[in-house]
Amino acid sequence: MEFSNPSIFFYLILLSIPIIIHLFNFRKYKKIHFSSIHLLSQIEKTTKSKNKIKQWIILITRIGIITLIIFAFALPYINTNPNQQESSKIGIYIDNSFSMGRIDIDKTKLLDYAKSNAKQIIRELKPQQKVLILTNDLEKKHQKWYTPKDAISIIDSIKISGKPSSIKTITYKYNQHIDTTHFNSFYLFSDFQKTNDFSILNTPTKTSIKIGHLTTKYNNMNISLDSCYFNDPVRKKNEIENLTILLTNHGEENITTNTELIINGQQKSTYSIDIPANSTTTHNLYYINPSKTEFVNGLIRINEQNITFDNQLYFSYSTKPKIPVVVIYQDNLSDYLMKVFSDSIFDFKSYNHNQIDYNKLEENQLIVLDQISDLTIGLSTHLKEYVEDGNNILIFPNQNINITAYNKFLKSVNVDLISKWIVEENSVDQINYENPIFKSVFNKKNSNINLPKVQGRFLSKKNQKSQSREILSFLDSSPFLKQYIYKKGNIFMCFSNLNSENNNFSQHALFIPILYNAALTNSNSQKLYTIIKTETIIEENKIKKDDEVILKKDNSFSMIPDIQYHHQKTLINFDDKIQNDGSYQLIVNTQDYMPISFNYSRDESTMEFLSANEIGNLFSQKSSFIIKTQNTIAKKFGENKKRNQIEYFFIVSAIILLIIELILLRTWKT
Repeated sequence: MEFSNPSIFFYLILLSIPIIIHLFNFRKYKKIHFSSIHLLSQIEKTTKSKNKIKQWIILITRIGIITLIIFAFALPYINTNPNQQESSKIGIYIDNSFSMGRIDIDKTKLLDYAKSNAKQIIRELKPQQKVLILTNDLEKKHQKWYTPKDAISIIDSIKISGKPSSIKTITYKYNQHIDTTHFNSFYLFSDFQKTNDFSILNTPTKTSIKIGHLTTKYNNMNISLDSCYFNDPVRKKNEIENLTILLTNHGEENITTNTELIINGQQKSTYSIDIPANSTTTHNLYYINPSKTEFVNGLIRINEQNITFDNQLYFSYSTKPKIPVVVIYQDNLSDYLMKVFSDSIFDFKSYNHNQIDYNKLEENQLIVLDQISDLTIGLSTHLKEYVEDGNNILIFPNQNINITAYNKFLKSVNVDLISKWIVEENSVDQINYENPIFKSVFNKKNSNINLPKVQGRFLSKKNQKSQSREILSFLDSSPFLKQYIYKKGNIFMCFSNLNSENNNFSQHALFIPILYNAALTNSNSQKLYTIIKTETIIEENKIKKDDEVILKKDNSFSMIPDIQYHHQKTLINFDDKIQNDGSYQLIVNTQDYMPISFNYSRDESTMEFLSANEIGNLFSQKSSFIIKTQNTIAKKFGENKKRNQIEYFFIVSAIILLIIELILLRTWKT
């Protein structure tokens, strides 16, 4: 048996009180007048020994009552694991993710409960014990060993953070800081939200895992503003924009939320949006791009009180950038292509097939192969990497091509193969109105539409691995123009050339919109925002090695990012320096280059959490257990001993002795 509050034994000095009472009360003499003392002498002889026994019994019961009460206040306990050694170093993880900002019925945040629990554990430690504090931020100050006193001040400074971190990562960091040959204790205070891959966590055999599972059933509803996007990839000054937003209701009730749209600091409109329970809905927001500036910083905001980090979504873009397009030709650049791409929305370049700058191919959204007769191994390799990264290629083959070289490339990107060139007069008979390349081209389907005519074309051979979409086909369903999807990109293959002697496609009304949309159908168009991560990286290929790059946000934030080069791509690495969501400005060589918006990940928007059984299954060792708590652990819980409290036994025993004493006093009339 051991005691949590042994200092209370000082009050054992109170045992002197019944002893003093015994000495002075039971030894008092009373004068009684009798005519003869013969009878008194006889009484004394017969009762003296009995009275002494009674007096000692009363004294012992009183001493026992006081002793039992003092023992009860000393908080006695029995160590249920006497073989467990005391940990000299204690690790404490405090989950400071967004979901820990939820409140209970007393309006107290779960994070505050985690902090108070951790401080309660620390206050019971011995001065020589050390404490390691871990949070999702994984800051350097949260990865050091502190004295119990210093650890409490560190805990007081912990705030809600948007930095994502998994329990597995936290456990790995903890294992790096401990000596696995010694006994260690690790506390985890979290709501265990289902946001990560909760695979089995392996910890050293001499580490005891103690889990503080924090929960609340109060107001678990949430509405999240998940994302926004444009259906049209081109942004122009002073033109109407149609922005689509995505909202999710994670609760069990239908909710109507008010939505605000703010552009460059000015509120443009408000909307009232109905969101059914447990569902996701889209809504369109309309506004006009500013005419006096090319930079647009937008903010969408909803009104929801429970979880607030996902109530706002920042986005930004520029109306200045042009769509980069490059044409690779053999002898002469086709006039038809030059006329189309001379439009002001394109940044047009052209290379002779013998003078290609391969380092700049990645900068373009569309590569057009203009009647090249042969594909070298180097060009084929770069084209494959280009389309894998999410870009588009449009191929107009030469009539006299190296079929073997072409088919080798086409096979590598899962495109139908070329068979042979045939000369015959034919007309395109079928048009796939549903293909995205005809977006905004037709108001309605027209059965009498005039389609291109050909006098010569290539026959195709089916590639079983191809994922294709029809665009323009002949009556026998053989293709004239077909789209092939390969990984992130697209390949548009025309089975004829641009020679007017072989077809009239270059003079047809469909030629211009098809080329426009082939350039616009691209996954690498302007990103409206970037998600904050542990290591936040964006790609911006136009920035050079010697450029001076700075990221700023008003006057409150400034940093110099790390510029990296990987596979001919320019990557801007902000590391973990982006702490808050918002609209930032990227400055290159002292000039405003482009706006960048950062938003928190929406992983924590879903109100789903692990059960106690699921949490227990996370850890592979037997030395893990969940602290039984309703957000606040029992005050009697201590780190250094795992024990069963027995103070009530002493309280009950004291009451029993008190009752016995009263019975004895009444019976003996002492």
